[in-house]
Amino acid sequence: MSRFNSYARKADEIAKAAFEEYRKTAAAYRKAEETAKQYPSRHGVVDAQYAAKSARAQADFLEAKEAYATAQRVFAESGRQFDGLRKELAAEIESAYSADPAQLDGNTLELLKSGILTGNEYAKLLNAAQAAGNPTMVRLVGKYAQDAADAAATKYGQSDRAAAELRAIAYQSKANTGSAHLEAFDYLADVYRRCTNNPAMIGHWDELTAEAVQNF
Repeated sequence: MSRFNSYARKADEIAKAAFEEYRKTAAAYRKAEETAKQYPSRHGVVDAQYAAKSARAQADFLEAKEAYATAQRVFAESGRQFDGLRKELAAEIESAYSADPAQLDGNTLELLKSGILTGNEYAKLLNAAQAAGNPTMVRLVGKYAQDAADAAATKYGQSDRAAAELRAIAYQSKANTGSAHLEAFDYLADVYRRCTNNPAMIGHWDELTAEAVQNF
């Protein structure tokens, strides 16, 4: 669970609220439809009590039908809430992963500048920065690891083992951008879109998303 977990939980709340509202309207429509079938309009002389019940049933059915049609349209368009939430998440991620002078570790930076580090030492520094939640140092370690990889490749060739290890460390640092959170959010949004297109999937929402929300 990350600092951004609240966005996944908010998405879960939005989805479940929309599902509940849609289900209530659909159930009301089905009930009104069934009642209308029990009291169909009849021509000729009919019992006054039956006529009143039939008229009421038909009116209720038309009202429920209109409400259901509106609910279907709103349900299909409700993904816009996810769009707004994603924009907020993207902005917070960008802020959280931006370079910050306050996160600069001078001692580590001097080590990086020295050029004496081995591949294992770069890896340890990267892991420490990631564990500390310090994206600034993660990016710096990655930058120096890439420089060292390029130098090793120039001297010993692209297939050099040390150069390959250093490139892997640099690649790992570049993955530490928060993009995984956006990808996880997009997964939730995609499942929600599928549910709005096919309401039969609503009952599978938790099954499909619970783990993603928990681990967000």
